[in-house]
Amino acid sequence: MVVAVSPTSVERPKAKPFGPQQFEPLEIVSDRCKGCGLCVDACPKHILVLGDSGVNELGYHAVRLTDPAACTSCALCARVCPDAVFTVYARSKGA
Repeated sequence: MVVAVSPTSVERPKAKPFGPQQFEPLEIVSDRCKGCGLCVDACPKHILVLGDSGVNELGYHAVRLTDPAACTSCALCARVCPDAVFTVYARSKGA
């Protein structure tokens, strides 16, 4: 038996609105962070800090980014992190 699906019955994802969106250069998996501070020491812009409001699932204060606009996506934080909690994104050349 073949079931026909009309184009109007299929839900389509809604388009995201255009406009200025804040660029996030780092994605941090806070649940895996052990709060060792190596990334804080390695950051040349000094924009990574260990959080002081609560602990993650492992019981540590996870790292957080304080100023996304100042981040240069140098990836030094990701290089020194023993737990691989960082994903680094570069800005587009036109930005």
